[in-house]
Amino acid sequence: MPGRRDMFTPVKRRAGHMVFLAVLLSVWSVFCTGCARIEKGPVEVSRTLPLMGTYVTVKAESLILDKSGISGLLDEAFGIARELEKKLSVYDPESEINELNFSGSLKVSEHLWRVISRAGEINAATDGVFDPTIAPILKKAGFYRDMPPEILDSIPSGTGGVGFGNIVTDRSTRKVTLLKNAWLDLSGIAKGYIVDRMAGHIAGGGINVFFVDAGGDMYCGGGPREGLWRIGVRRPGTDLVSAVLEIDNMAVATSGDYENIIISETGDAAASHLADPFSFTTLDTAPRGVTVLAVDCATADGFATAMAVMDAREAVRVAETTEGVEVIIIDLSGGTEKTFFSSGAERFISRR
Repeated sequence: MPGRRDMFTPVKRRAGHMVFLAVLLSVWSVFCTGCARIEKGPVEVSRTLPLMGTYVTVKAESLILDKSGISGLLDEAFGIARELEKKLSVYDPESEINELNFSGSLKVSEHLWRVISRAGEINAATDGVFDPTIAPILKKAGFYRDMPPEILDSIPSGTGGVGFGNIVTDRSTRKVTLLKNAWLDLSGIAKGYIVDRMAGHIAGGGINVFFVDAGGDMYCGGGPREGLWRIGVRRPGTDLVSAVLEIDNMAVATSGDYENIIISETGDAAASHLADPFSFTTLDTAPRGVTVLAVDCATADGFATAMAVMDAREAVRVAETTEGVEVIIIDLSGGTEKTFFSSGAERFISRR
């Protein structure tokens, strides 16, 4: 699908195409300053582990649970993520999604059903731009190079199966059928879904102050000391911060097309990992970052994936007509920085 291709590839310590920069470590140290002077103050635990082709960081604070209790809850959250990755990774020959791809028809688990269903809703909301069946386009462009040969060789070379209409679902039985040799890759939404499941487990364990960051797909719970999380949005292709968001109890995801690319043999052209499901081609690269805010990370992830393919003004129009979705676009393609954002996004942009 248009969006982040490296989500379930072998872990690499790189920024990838995700231009999201979380200014969180400094925030964490600020709100913890002086904690040692407070009797029975909050206990904080943080953990970073390789997962989903990136590094996932979770930080949590509690006035009720001790360090052992928080650590146990985070262990469980990471365990949930690993189990879901086994179901949703298109790079795993034994994953549930590839069982569906290989067989063409399958009664799927509740989790895979939910991700496919949400993908369908975002497909409709973006007029078909978000499309999890574009694997043949990406394969032709030279992506999926880290994929096991038994999977890569099975992805169709033709585009007859491209289009969400080739995914037929039966809600009563949770049976999914792929028509016209369609191949399903949910990488543009699955990581957000996993972040949501991790966040839900942590919140369900009685922790309010926390965040989960999976390489730029993030869910922020309650802010530190009843404040807000300050999240930096990077200037595309640089380490500079163009905007700072102040949020709590919501998700943020960013997509861009200027780092995860294929360079031509002559070195004078590059193919983006973003693909147009209508023209069956990858897009030309452009230094642009699309950040979406939403109530959950699967939604933010999916819309960021689609909006990175759209014209900036069209992406803003979609956000304006979709409840609970806001977008901020930083575009350097014309040589100067231009910022576009939906009307509701402005309230999250810090003026401090």
